[in-house]
Amino acid sequence: MTPAGTGTPLILHWNGTSWSPAALSGVSGPGGLTSVAAASPRDAWAVGTDSSGAVVLHWNGKKWYTVSFPDQATAIVSSVAVAPDGTAWLAGGVPNSSGDYQSLVEEWNGNAWRVVNTGLDGGALSLVRVAASGDVFVAGPGVTSNNLVAYEHGGTWTSLPAPPLDSVNDVLAVSGTDVWAVGLFLTTTTGSTPAEICNWNGSTWSTVSVFSAGQALSISPDASGQPQWVGLTTNTDPASTLYSYYDGSSWSNVSGATALTGAFEGYTVTAHIPGTNATWAVGGSVGLDSVGNPVPASPIIEYNP
Repeated sequence: MTPAGTGTPLILHWNGTSWSPAALSGVSGPGGLTSVAAASPRDAWAVGTDSSGAVVLHWNGKKWYTVSFPDQATAIVSSVAVAPDGTAWLAGGVPNSSGDYQSLVEEWNGNAWRVVNTGLDGGALSLVRVAASGDVFVAGPGVTSNNLVAYEHGGTWTSLPAPPLDSVNDVLAVSGTDVWAVGLFLTTTTGSTPAEICNWNGSTWSTVSVFSAGQALSISPDASGQPQWVGLTTNTDPASTLYSYYDGSSWSNVSGATALTGAFEGYTVTAHIPGTNATWAVGGSVGLDSVGNPVPASPIIEYNP
């Protein structure tokens, strides 16, 4: 993933032995891809931007190709998710009459994308996830904060009370009474931004784990759908990448496989391999130039079997 304007959209493919760039015909820079999801080795989606604006790509097992979608000319698309049956969802935003962005959710029915009327009152959504139950969860800015979490069940959309986070980076729903959200919380006394893991038990949110600094970027499940890994940012000369691991009752920090030397920050985002307990993580490290400005240092790909 690369920030828009700094490079050309890139997808890497793992063939069981090594990574290699995938051909992206008709997709040009500047731009970058922000999210990828797959239902099978022959059915995957990726979203982001290219030189023309928002872009949605589909993998059919042989090649990637662009797919048009409603509001393509004006929309921003941040996230994509795929259910086991191949139904796909994308989330982002479209400008309203005031020039601000409002929530956008679209569904792929096997032939075309269609806009879903969610009734959500908020800004552009940052993520969409499909729970094991088939319910669809989205998150992004709400009317008064950056921690809107809502879900679709049986065609009806419902907003949960806001979790105790200033920014929700990822959501994992085990059930309607067991939802996990990760992100950061801005303390008003010190101005620091500790990463947090929160849990919804069907009636209230509780903060279950707090880290001294950085952000919790992602949360991914094990083979049974229970939470397993959280990908974290580490800053101020980290020694290595960092994760949090859930053993079924509590969370504990685990150092990653990549040693970081001379890095100001390291970060990783986790992705579970369906049907297994294995996890991929991708991210990078950030250094500082001679005047203290952050500059990309190196990409990171890690694997836990």
